[in-house]
Amino acid sequence: LVVPVLPDGNLVAVRQFRYPQNRAFLEFPAGKLDAGESPLATAERELVEEAGYAARHWTRLGVIHPVISYSTEAIEIYVARGLRHVGAKLDPGEFLDVVRCTEADLYAAQDSGRLTDAKTIAALAMHSRWLIATRRSITIRVDGTVQGVGYRDWVRRTASDAGVAGWVRNRRDDSVELRVQGERDACDAVAEACLQGPGPARVARVVVIAQPHDPELTEFDQRPTV
Repeated sequence: LVVPVLPDGNLVAVRQFRYPQNRAFLEFPAGKLDAGESPLATAERELVEEAGYAARHWTRLGVIHPVISYSTEAIEIYVARGLRHVGAKLDPGEFLDVVRCTEADLYAAQDSGRLTDAKTIAALAMHSRWLIATRRSITIRVDGTVQGVGYRDWVRRTASDAGVAGWVRNRRDDSVELRVQGERDACDAVAEACLQGPGPARVARVVVIAQPHDPELTEFDQRPTV
């Protein structure tokens, strides 16, 4: 499931007809994993197919198990930012309307009974908690042309200026990985800056994953490649 956030802070939802209930539901874009597909790849695909947007900045908020009494279903929750409109690519027989709304609009829809989709209600609550958290502990993976261009040195300077703790390292899949911990605004600023990086870098995608607080992180350093 994807919580798409527009540059102005508004959210993107879809109104989709669901045949088992014989009615339209307001929900965030979501879909099933194709064979061999990662949850993030599914989120990227569904955001394009249903809402018509591609994103460069992704945050994994966590996972929910919506019906633990009779199903093994697990739903990964992502936030998508840095949206670019590319046009929807609906599956045959799929009909939906794209809706721009505020967080308050969705809570009002929940109060009035117009929003009853369980996964969307859970994702909305998780996103609200993420926004108001005072501190962050996150990993950041940066994909693109980010090795051999001074990216790690740039990250260390950026993290030092922001006053966050953690580390940075190269990965053998050609990405750069960071662990960042500290005040919310400082961590968010580092993650946002990673979309640009140093001059020679060409960043394709930034993926943020929420992590538990690590009391051992007190400084910011560079670690060996993994």
